[in-house]
Amino acid sequence: MVDIPPEVWHYIASFVPDERLCHMIEVNRVFFDIGMDLRWREVTIVTRNTSEAMRILRRLSDPYVARRLQRLTLRLTHVKEKNTTGSQENAKDFKHLRQQFYLTINRAFKVFKKEQAPFDVEGYNDFYKPPQRPTFSEVIKTIISCTPHFANINDLTIDSWDLPPSYDLKDFFVAIWTSFGSNLRCLSLGGNLEGYRVLIESQPNLQKLKELHLEFTNNLFRVDNDEDARILVDVIPPFINALKGNLHSLKVWSWANLDISDFFKRLDALPALECINVRMAFNRSLRDPSGLKALLCQSSPTLREVSLRLNPAGLPMNPVREEPLSLWLAECIADEQCFAHLTQFDIYPTSKQIGMDFLLACINRASTTLTHLTVRDRYLQPPEVALVVDEVAKCAGLKYLRLNVWRLDVPLLDLLAQKVQWVRGLWLSVGETLHSNEYGGLGHTFFQELEGRSYTNWQLEDISIWQGGQEADYDTMLALAQSIPSVNSFFAKGHMRSNSLDL
Repeated sequence: MVDIPPEVWHYIASFVPDERLCHMIEVNRVFFDIGMDLRWREVTIVTRNTSEAMRILRRLSDPYVARRLQRLTLRLTHVKEKNTTGSQENAKDFKHLRQQFYLTINRAFKVFKKEQAPFDVEGYNDFYKPPQRPTFSEVIKTIISCTPHFANINDLTIDSWDLPPSYDLKDFFVAIWTSFGSNLRCLSLGGNLEGYRVLIESQPNLQKLKELHLEFTNNLFRVDNDEDARILVDVIPPFINALKGNLHSLKVWSWANLDISDFFKRLDALPALECINVRMAFNRSLRDPSGLKALLCQSSPTLREVSLRLNPAGLPMNPVREEPLSLWLAECIADEQCFAHLTQFDIYPTSKQIGMDFLLACINRASTTLTHLTVRDRYLQPPEVALVVDEVAKCAGLKYLRLNVWRLDVPLLDLLAQKVQWVRGLWLSVGETLHSNEYGGLGHTFFQELEGRSYTNWQLEDISIWQGGQEADYDTMLALAQSIPSVNSFFAKGHMRSNSLDL
């Protein structure tokens, strides 16, 4: 075994699942390095548990371990002190009893050993005091001290949505940019607008950045809408525009009570943009969506992946709230270049007929390039499913299809197997549920008809059925797999094992 070349061991390791490799580090030096890389390649530090955070940082203070780190996630959460007000009297009583106990022991020692020195109760108490929990500031200082060893980090996430503004993070940010900011390919930020201002004013060095993910949240510690609006318009867009030459991916999600319209208006054209992901309430966050439309249309020559989760806030499927979004989608598709070269499309098309027209037009426009299609939150009736599948049938390169359907039945499977037999991954969320049988709400008739089907020409490899807010039962999934011989995976897990059977 000692004489086997390292490249042979690497080849052997390629057949071992990652979770097993982490437990095989004692086999030899090759497996040790592979296992250590897997263990420390991605690290998440949550400051709410400062003791656990410090334990991780102690390991990362070793350059031998730290050099393996490539993806770091920092969740800088508010560290609340323990409330001991209600137990102070009990604590005093306990301390008194403990002192009396040790005084009694002291007297016994004096009698039997005739010692003259008194027993140091206070010293004993100090020696056996439980260790104090590290403070948030100590964790931050330790991170700063470790950053010189983080030279190989290329993916950084900083989430600070509930961190009070009293915590000054300027030195923390400067240390990050100085140590590995120039190596970052992906930066994900989540927090309130004040936090973004502090970060941007620390002058990050992001010359190689290709992916930028932003999540906006409300400030839990102050309300200053005017200042938030100023930061959103005057601070963040210039930061993004400075990156536009290299930026390939932009994600903007907002959970805040903020109008994001002017933010999009201030963005320059992004000439290298290939992926855009926008998620926010259309009626609350985009009172003037023209800026977002302009960004989508201007970037159409390079855009390959688009995800628009713009469901209006309020009661679901409210026609009044749905109408503006559906009209805006129609305006977007009216531009002949918009969405013309997509490979991946994730969309909520609204419940309106104009939304369905938009969806069909998008599929048709991208039919020569589309590989992944996800249609969210609109449960399609059988005639609507037929329309969508007829359009999808024009997409010869489609590999993955996700739809919400009102009913799962054998005619639907027949249609899919006939029209899009080349699709490798299928996800169906089913709206209709029948509770009067033991087959997961699909009905006896469905399984009886399914037994007579064998879709041998269907190339489907992975299938996912979601029903009643959860995964379909295992018997249902097996029944589907028996009729579709090519299936070898459920729910994109890479296998067909039930969770209850996993070892």
